[in-house]
Amino acid sequence: MAHMMNASEHAVRAGEIAETLFNTPGALAPEPVTVLAYPDGAGRLARREALRPVYEAIVARIGAPTLLGGSASGPSVRWCTRERILLLSGDHTHAELSVHDADRFVDEEWKTFDRTKPGRKGQPHAFDALPYTWQLDRKGPGNATSWTFNGIFVAGSWDHAVTGLELMLAAWVEQYPVQAPGDWIGFNLWTARDWRRDMIVSYTPADHGRELAVCIHDRGSEQTAERQAQMGERGWHTLTDHQWWRTELPETDPDGPRLIAELMIAECRARRATCPDELRAHDISAGDNGDLWLTGLGLPTHPSRGEHF
Repeated sequence: MAHMMNASEHAVRAGEIAETLFNTPGALAPEPVTVLAYPDGAGRLARREALRPVYEAIVARIGAPTLLGGSASGPSVRWCTRERILLLSGDHTHAELSVHDADRFVDEEWKTFDRTKPGRKGQPHAFDALPYTWQLDRKGPGNATSWTFNGIFVAGSWDHAVTGLELMLAAWVEQYPVQAPGDWIGFNLWTARDWRRDMIVSYTPADHGRELAVCIHDRGSEQTAERQAQMGERGWHTLTDHQWWRTELPETDPDGPRLIAELMIAECRARRATCPDELRAHDISAGDNGDLWLTGLGLPTHPSRGEHF
């Protein structure tokens, strides 16, 4: 009878494959090697916990990655040398390892970013075509390429803006706690027509309270029963004594990323924003550690931290 590998054996095998691919001079894997298959119908938390021991086994074998990150469908973690890139990637069915010529890989990846268009209103979105939607450089070992694409991919409609935010938040919940255990991640969102007020969105994967949260300071508005009903209709849950409206959803809520995304865009539109290009994401950070790029956010970003517009 064939032996069925358990989770620990899958992890050990993944570490061995990663070590062989990464440390064999000149080795390239023309076809990706599957290191983990998810059960049918596994949700984002189940996939996350299945990948965790595999990821940890790979790191134990070959060291920390050069670049952390993920796409709309799975991880996008890189171990880089000047000649080769070992990539841990996948989708909602599996995770895989592949080795690539560094120059050729980053050149093709940059072309994919450059050629991918966000899609106009009524057209399909293209967030799932991006090689990565978030990438975090914590100055890990190896040589991060200077060709890394960190441009702006702006949604062509409000519906697409919601989709981009939803996919980004869902990716954080599934991918980030494995790669950066315990750290928070988030950004501030500013709109041109209400420029003195920021919305703050974050994901906190620490054990004391894993949740997606968004808040906004509603100063200048009298908190009448009508106003509170209005804010509740948009999706806000609680009002603090200092006039901050907050919504917090547990990571276990499968609809959490969508609900937070819908709330954020509804609030921006209620504050007179007319298109996604009038918004700006800034103070983008992952635990105040490293350079975080949100290539798949779907909104314009401001690279400087702590500046006011």
